[in-house]
Amino acid sequence: MPPRLLIIAEGEARAEVEGKAAALDLFDGPLFALARSLRARGAWPGDVGLYVLTSEHGLVPADQRVAPSDRRMTPARAAEAIYENFGRLAAALAAQRPTAVMLALPDVYRRALFRKDTPYVQGVPVDYLDPEGKNAADRIIAWLRSA
Repeated sequence: MPPRLLIIAEGEARAEVEGKAAALDLFDGPLFALARSLRARGAWPGDVGLYVLTSEHGLVPADQRVAPSDRRMTPARAAEAIYENFGRLAAALAAQRPTAVMLALPDVYRRALFRKDTPYVQGVPVDYLDPEGKNAADRIIAWLRSA
């Protein structure tokens, strides 16, 4: 079965992590805790790839080691990084051929990938989720469980 992609935005750097670490381990926040917990329990669906969108490093696979940074995503940074990030997303789509993408990104991070929300990217359906919205973790779990 072709994979699906979940893309989440960086959170605050975890204080206990020093130096380079996997992007999933470097950042804190409810979605990072959820993903780490599901992976630790072996409950992460095998057909779902996880990416993290960072201001400093752009769009990276969750297991890619990156250095911590306190650079924040701003509208100016989003505009500056949009082509690089979209190129990385296009490469991930071409390599993995996902059947669906979920973006769990605040507005400024979404603008670092797209100029405006779109229902499809290169023919792949995109679901949008406000990660700070009510029941965000429940909605992600439901999406992860859907086939």
